[in-house]
Amino acid sequence: MPVASLDRPAAVPQSSVRVRVTLVLFTVLIALLYADQNLMAPSLTAIGGEFGFSRSEIDQRLGADVNLIFWMLGGLTTLGVGYAADRGSNRKWLLVAVALLGQSACLASGLAQTYDQLYWARALTGLGIGGSFPLVYSLLGDYFPPRRRAAAAATIGFAMGLGIAVGQFLAGMLLENHGWRAAFYLVSIPGMFFTLVYAFVAREPRRGQQEAALKDLLAAGGVYDERIRLSDIPELFKIPTNQLIFLQAIPGTIPWGMFFVYLNDFYAHDKGFSVADATLLVITVGVAAIFGGFVGGLIGQYVFNRSSHYLPLLCGLTTLIGVIPTALLISYPAEPGTPIIGPLLVAVMTGLLVAVTGPNVRSILIAVNPPERRGAVFSLFNLCDDLGKGLGAWVVGGLAATMGRVPAFHIANLMWVFCGVVLLLAVRSFHRDEQAMQAQLAQHQMEGRS
Repeated sequence: MPVASLDRPAAVPQSSVRVRVTLVLFTVLIALLYADQNLMAPSLTAIGGEFGFSRSEIDQRLGADVNLIFWMLGGLTTLGVGYAADRGSNRKWLLVAVALLGQSACLASGLAQTYDQLYWARALTGLGIGGSFPLVYSLLGDYFPPRRRAAAAATIGFAMGLGIAVGQFLAGMLLENHGWRAAFYLVSIPGMFFTLVYAFVAREPRRGQQEAALKDLLAAGGVYDERIRLSDIPELFKIPTNQLIFLQAIPGTIPWGMFFVYLNDFYAHDKGFSVADATLLVITVGVAAIFGGFVGGLIGQYVFNRSSHYLPLLCGLTTLIGVIPTALLISYPAEPGTPIIGPLLVAVMTGLLVAVTGPNVRSILIAVNPPERRGAVFSLFNLCDDLGKGLGAWVVGGLAATMGRVPAFHIANLMWVFCGVVLLLAVRSFHRDEQAMQAQLAQHQMEGRS
């Protein structure tokens, strides 16, 4: 494997204006790509009615099966894309390609005339979203220094969450007067436009340019040209913090699958609220999660800068506490005429608490993995995420069909108890693994300058 070296010229520094514009476009691109993620949720009954599905078929074929293929194919794609990101030299164009794939598939979802067409359009959308994830965080690690990464991850998480919330809001609000297809058009076309603008404005950041251990090497005109090899993949599983983050990733996404696939329909058709109120409830969870993730990322950055090993403690505690309002949201007593304000307040508490973990876990992964392995580690993390979302919706849908929705949703919520305990275990390993990664980079710098 080549090491960091002085034998090639460094990339031309980008102007501060270009960097700022690039980051804005980067954020908008991600928001519009993720806006597609839950466009179907408010429209399950409408889509099922168009295709002649029964209530159980709506839960199984639209809620479970479509989400399973969406997340499973996305998870498999993320592995190849993550490895390509760490081997190649232009992650920007790879991001553009997968984003355009996802947005084209979003447009095709709105044009689908049969269930099979919709099924495969959603599968291709999953490829785009799944492929983008490791690229986003590989680039983020080179756009921002460690003292700003948790806040940057929170901003990207804010963009993802805002995109999901706006997309779901559009789908719910447009459904009655414009049909379920309109939201797919309104999301995909601007998404393609901003992706193309990003393609022509952005430049590739230098790999490792924000690492303190490589500062002298890069200042002297050197290039950090480490690239991942297949033999390096097993090394990712030898890092204790990686092991713990991977372990909790699949269970941790199952409750989110329950929220965004079933909760809208559950409150509208099981608890007797209007479709608009049910949509507002799910949007409230999403919006609260957006702010919870953003503020949680800022708090996490403060914790990291003061004493980094306490960052997993913050994640574990907020995850465990978040189980309580989630359980209340599932079992909230409702009858015809019950005002929506009570569930909305519970939804706010739920979203604020459970979203703190997201940006901070991603910051943790960046901190313990070297630049040339971040695409791979985030592809593995995203695979776990996608398996959890796809299998979660599928398993919860199957449980709901046999034992009812409420017990199935409570089982999903209990997954966060397991996650909270695992994250608390990472308190001991995180700081040690972070220091080991910096020592590894320092060794590369010494070899490159010798």
